Amino acid sequence: METLTFQQALDNSSKFSKRHLLLGNGFSIALKPSIFTYGSLFKNADFTSNPNLPKVFERLDTTDFEIAIKALVFTT
Repeated sequence: METLTFQQALDNSSKFSKRHLLLGNGFSIALKPSIFTYGSLFKNADFTSNPNLPKVFERLDTTDFEIAIKALVFTT
């Protein structure tokens, strides 16, 4: 399958009444890294309802929520 340019994709989709755009994982980080990186998400997270959660991140030496969630899922 060949990769289309954005303009080609728009042209191909013009025959449909509804069009959707699916963006990859890196789009939000590329758009606003000050908001959407794991480090900035962690820094702005509200852990007041569960003050022990930051210890999970510390123990795993990460601010990556996916790593923390996977670790919690596999240990419970």
